[in-house]
Amino acid sequence: MNSLLNKENNEDQAETALRQQLTKLDLKRKSIEHEADAIFLELTTPPDEGVEPMGIDTPLVDQDGYPRGDIDIYRTRTLRRQFRTLKTDHKDITAQIEGMLRQLTAMKHPNKDTDEQMEVQARRLPKPKPKYDPVTGKWVVMNWDGTVAGIPGGEKRNFADVDSELSGLTGDGDSDAISSLASSVVNSTRSANTADLEPHPPAEVIPRSDSGIKPPFARVDAVASGSPADEAGLKEEDLIVTFGPIHQDNNDHLKAIADLVPYVAGEQIEICLLRHKIEDDDWETVNLKLTPRPW
Repeated sequence: MNSLLNKENNEDQAETALRQQLTKLDLKRKSIEHEADAIFLELTTPPDEGVEPMGIDTPLVDQDGYPRGDIDIYRTRTLRRQFRTLKTDHKDITAQIEGMLRQLTAMKHPNKDTDEQMEVQARRLPKPKPKYDPVTGKWVVMNWDGTVAGIPGGEKRNFADVDSELSGLTGDGDSDAISSLASSVVNSTRSANTADLEPHPPAEVIPRSDSGIKPPFARVDAVASGSPADEAGLKEEDLIVTFGPIHQDNNDHLKAIADLVPYVAGEQIEICLLRHKIEDDDWETVNLKLTPRPW
């Protein structure tokens, strides 16, 4: 324990000393910049109206080859020499500062070079084929780090588990890996408008109503105990009429639900559904409030 504390103290002291050196060098560099700016201004500003300035590298003789009589030749040469020296000093100090910044970065992130090499190697590996994501209803590809590319929140999901992720809402799968609501609605319901999923209930089973309630667009297949659906009061065979602002006309084969959930996780969503009453073979309208789990 003492050796670990001593090591941390030494690292802190080394970092503090390095930061102090960086501060001194930065002040010195700024001082050089101010002096160089003043010299540059004097060399490029005409001393009088109609007189050419001394210049940074212009000839110091006239057209006949004689020294210019309109400027102080000695001062011009002195300023030019000092300006070149300052440029060299500035370049050297900047290189020192950059080197110390790299040292400071290495202190704060000792494994950065290794991590970068691993990332380069991972990016060069052959990528697996795209997979169909049942949560969003889209085809997705893998990022270099194994996460999912091309969908919102994909950086929090594992590409290897895309085709095996089940509903967090119904209790299947890992609710920490995927949105507990989005996956559940896609995996635990079946679109009434998609032929390759569970067919819409027969026409004689669907309740008819003149109350203005839209027809259902999905059916709940299963609800696990303790899941968000169970807590909200959803039951198997419930027919979803509206899910927040989503209904039969705009659910886009349930994809709209998957797009909505990441933005409302932790907030209540109002659900209107139809529930079959076995005792009198009738349907009742039920309004529930469901709170999806955050990512």
